[in-house]
Amino acid sequence: MDMPEQLSVEDHYVRYRPLGPYTLVDAVELVTHAIAWCHEHSQPRLLADLTRIYGFPVPTLVDRFWMVQDWAQAGGSVVKLSMVVHAHFIHPEKFGVRAARDAGLHCDVFPVHEDAIAWLIART
Repeated sequence: MDMPEQLSVEDHYVRYRPLGPYTLVDAVELVTHAIAWCHEHSQPRLLADLTRIYGFPVPTLVDRFWMVQDWAQAGGSVVKLSMVVHAHFIHPEKFGVRAARDAGLHCDVFPVHEDAIAWLIART
């Protein structure tokens, strides 16, 4: 599998920072591909900074459920995912995070880049 554009290997994690307009389906697929790349290349930590993508509404609960199902399958319970998104995209009860963990994906979402990195680096 080729390395996705805007993906870079840092000291303690892989950073993915896509840019541009996307549909929600396409944005989910971008993250799925980055997770699958990390899994295939034995990179257990992925920081997905999604603050530079746009073009779709805030995901519904159903959208969140299905996206994390795809991500959990791609990560094979090996990849830990930390996401940075604009605050209005974060569900007040972090429904997507709970659904992801139920599906076997250890993840969290943050509006602040530094918090996302700190959470990710603390995961072994």
